[in-house]
Formats: sequence, structure tokens, C-alpha cells
Amino acid sequence: MALRPESWPKAIDELLPNTLFKLAAQYPELIYSEYPCSSNIVDGYRKITFREVANAVHATAWWLEHHVGKPAANDGSETLIYMGPNDLRYAILVLSSVLVGYKMLFPTPKYGTEAVTRLISSVNGSVMLVPSETSPVVSEVLLQRPMHTLDFPAVEYLLTASTTPYTWTKTFEVSKNEPLVCLHTSGTTGFPKPIIWTHDWANSVIQGHHLPTPAGYERPESVSQGSQRRMLNLLPPMHASGMITALIYPLGYGSTMIYAPSRTTPNEAIDAAADALDFLGDAGKVDVLGLPPPHAEHLGKNKPLLDRISTRVGTILWSGGSISKATGKNIMAKVQTRNPMASTEMSVWPVVHRLDQRGLRTVDDEFQYSSFHPSLNIRFDPVSSDEQETLYEAVLVKNEGEKAWVQPLFKIFTDVQKKSLGDLFVQHPHDPEKWKHSGRSDDMLVFSGTEKFHPGPAERQITAHPDVAEALIVGTRRPKASLLLRLNDGADIEEVEKLVEEVTKDYQFCSRIKRRMILKVKDPFPKTAKGSIQKKAALSLYEKQLDAMYADDGKVSPTM
Repeated sequence: MALRPESWPKAIDELLPNTLFKLAAQYPELIYSEYPCSSNIVDGYRKITFREVANAVHATAWWLEHHVGKPAANDGSETLIYMGPNDLRYAILVLSSVLVGYKMLFPTPKYGTEAVTRLISSVNGSVMLVPSETSPVVSEVLLQRPMHTLDFPAVEYLLTASTTPYTWTKTFEVSKNEPLVCLHTSGTTGFPKPIIWTHDWANSVIQGHHLPTPAGYERPESVSQGSQRRMLNLLPPMHASGMITALIYPLGYGSTMIYAPSRTTPNEAIDAAADALDFLGDAGKVDVLGLPPPHAEHLGKNKPLLDRISTRVGTILWSGGSISKATGKNIMAKVQTRNPMASTEMSVWPVVHRLDQRGLRTVDDEFQYSSFHPSLNIRFDPVSSDEQETLYEAVLVKNEGEKAWVQPLFKIFTDVQKKSLGDLFVQHPHDPEKWKHSGRSDDMLVFSGTEKFHPGPAERQITAHPDVAEALIVGTRRPKASLLLRLNDGADIEEVEKLVEEVTKDYQFCSRIKRRMILKVKDPFPKTAKGSIQKKAALSLYEKQLDAMYADDGKVSPTM
């Protein structure tokens, strides 16, 4: 296979299909990504070249034109639907649909029938591409919303198909505001909503990669972004983080994405990743392991597995949310860690890390705190304060000037000059440059007495206990906080109840959780694509039980 160039060709002011075709012509045998040949890692890996990916994009474009037809307007206004296994077809479909004049929407099957149906209806989707390996949700959605369905080919067929280049003459300057792909919000607090990435949005993300590094700092993203970087990627491709790593990392930065055999649960996926790392060995050395937060939480609690994986990778990265402090410290004791801030609208936030006087990296609080690149132009507005800490909400201010980098967020929200991001932060107690993410403003509980409480830190402390599977603090429009709690098998219930009371004992009275306000549940909470809890759906499942618990508590003396 061809050697990778030390400096990756810049992909600025280009449409991504053109970037792919340029790279395929210049480096046809260069590796785009590596996929397991089957669900059993002993069957080895399939190394997929840029030439093969370009072939697949052309073949799929012709397939779409033949089976779906060309859209009435060649501008991405019509949307095609696809739900399938975690493989290269997501990236292929994004680029090939653009060639034909469509855009893709990739609903997350985990959201369930109603949420997926609503999402498809919101973009007026009428054609669904169905792979041979599909989720049961697909048939349920089709019962709710009948659509024209087409059996979509396998990856290997597309990579090796005999085809000719699809006619494609669009340029960035003319078509930069057309859609690249339609993703969706996480659905944490309600039904997911569509978010459209334009070509100009993707261009802004790649421009952010090339921002100059301030003197005395480094760019931590360099551990996963660059032509020599190899990342074992467990981030789901229908989610923003997975789409960025599947598409923009290889095309814009030159990173090689490697995938483990697909598994259902975080613990199964981490086991498969460990097996993949062992199989790849030194010859296929991986620099970074990319994980959703629940997977990182599981890994940090499993010492033998962490010991095993830490001999194979130098950096573990998680994206899409926070993990507990104790778990993060466990991982940090073994490897370098990264927890990049990112969102569907903004992509990865550019950050910097201060170097010491010798020009070496400092590592204190690395996994929790971030220092943001000056060009991000972010400010922090205080929203609440108590004896323990002040919470700040992040506000992004649009960069002005003819040559200024316009942040990706403002390629979506084009008519505003600043926008609250909904992310809450705590400032480092000794270093004003550093900020720790502390949750979302829409996670804030507002009790019936108008008191406010942000449950994120307490939830992470409770979840860090090895007997706790999941924990969700609730209480909005109620007199006080309560806890939905799912325990692991064999849990010491008494110990966990004491922990909950200990964690919350110093909060304001309405935020303290007594053991009688703990509702123990058996089934896993509904999840988003990135593995976070769908709070609204979880509350709906247990609303009647919560009502009864609060009613019973109202009969108890307040001093008890």
C-alpha cells in the first residue's frame, strides 16, 4: 500500500465529493479506512482505498439515479432515508446522494418508532433505502408511515462494482449553501429534530483544523487529526461525531479510521475493541481509541480491560458527553485522554493546551478542563450561583471580517451574530483559562418553589459507584428532587442509598435526596445515538410511579 503524505493536501473551498475524487486520483492506493471482514475478528480486516471509495460513490450515484430517479430540483431539497449497520455505506451515501441532487437523513433506530417516524415526516421523506441487515424499527416505521423502499447493496458490491464516473460539475462557490447531509438533534429532552449541514458548514469545520496555534500552546486535536493518525472508532455513524470521523477526518485531515466488529451494548463493544486492538497488534498500531461516553465509563470501571487496552493505544478519546471524575482518573492514570467539546451544529470546538516553560505538555485536570482557541470567540455568562460554585452558559459570538473564520454554527444559524449554546461550564478554581463542562441548560431542574438545581455533577458521582448502572435525578415542577436508579446485579442497595444521601447532603434542601425518594427500576433507560439518556422518554415511562412516590412523601413529616 502507498505511503501516506506527511502533510495532508488542504481541502478548503472544495465540495467533499471533489475532495474525494482529487485524493483518489492522486493517491489511489492510500487507505481510507479499515473494516473487519466479519463479526468475528479472526477473519481479519478489509483495507479500503480512496480509489475504492470513489468507485463506490460513483456506483451508488448511478444506482440512485436508476432506482430512485433524479429529483425535480438538483439542489438537495429532497431527502432520502437510510438506517443500517455501522459501516462505510453512511459516508458513501452522503457523497453519492449529493452527486444526484438529494441529501440523506440517517435516523437513529434507538429512538423508537414514534420518534423516527416524526423525524422522517419533518423532512417529508418518501423513499427509504433498506440494507439486508436492518433494525426491527424499520418495519415498524413503515407501518406508521408507508414509503417506497429499495433494497440497498452491500458495501463490498459498491466498492468493487464496474462503473463509470458520474457526471458532476458543481463547484464550491456556486453550491456551497446546498445541503451536504441532514442529521438530527440528540433527542435528549424531546423528539429529535433535523439539522442540515451545508457544504459551507463542512468547509468551516476543515478551516477550523488549520487555525494557527497561539505561541506557547498546542492543539490537542492533533492526536487524532492528521495523515499519520490511526483511530479505532466506535462512534456511531448516524450521529454527528461518527459522521465527522467517517467523512471529514479521512478527507479533510487524512486520518485513518479503523472499526471494530459491531456490537449492541457498551460492554460488548469494548470487548470487541480490545480484541480488535490485539488482532491489529504492532503492525496495525492504533494511536487513538474513540468512544461514546457510556463505553468510556464502562472501560474506566473495568481495570483488567483498561490494563489490556492501555498497552495498545496511547490515547483514549470520548465524545458526546461527560463521564464521572473517578472513571476519568482511572483512564488518565493509564493513557493520555481527550474529551473534546462538540455539538451537531458546531462540530468539534477548537481548543488549545498550554505548554510549560520547557515546551512540554502539562497534564493536570486534563480530561475535565478545556482551554478554548481564541478564534472560537466564546464567552461565559453566569446563570446560577451557590456556595459551591457558579455555573456559566457558553455563548458563541460570530467572528467578523472579510478573512475571519466564520464558525460552523453560523453556517447553520446564518441570521444571528451570537448564540447561546446551552452548555454549562464551571471555571477552574486557579486557572481562569480553563473551563469544565457541567451539563446542559435544559438539564436544569426548576422546582415548584422556583429553586433551580443542576443535577449533572451529582448524577456522575452516583453513577461512578460500581453497583450503579444508571442514575437520573428528576424534579422539575415538583417540590424536591428524586432519583431514578437502576442497579447492577448483586448491588448493595444499602450502600448505594447511603451514597446518594452523602452526595446530596450539602445541597439546598429541595435538592437533597432521601432514600425514600429513590425509585429503583429494572429496565435500561431509553438512549440517544451517543448513548446518553433520553430524559423525557425516561420520565414518561415512570411518571405514574413518580407521582405515587411524591404523593406518599407528602404524607411524611418534613423533618424525617
